[in-house]
Amino acid sequence: MPLAELKSKIQELSKIDKLRLMQFLATELVKEEDPTNFFVVDREYPVWSPYNCSEAANVLMNLLTTKQQEQND
Repeated sequence: MPLAELKSKIQELSKIDKLRLMQFLATELVKEEDPTNFFVVDREYPVWSPYNCSEAANVLMNLLTTKQQEQND
């Protein structure tokens, strides 16, 4: 089936069917990947966490305060 024809068929799908198609395609792409390429042995992979990020929270609070003051003026 040509890609143009496939695109038109996809456009006719309902929203939920489009989401199911996306899930199916993502799963198929993962199946095709070589699992040995995901992680390298003895390498660190940093993971961000919102804990102990009080500086970022302060920046956001200051921004919100500024916006509220602008709206009240």
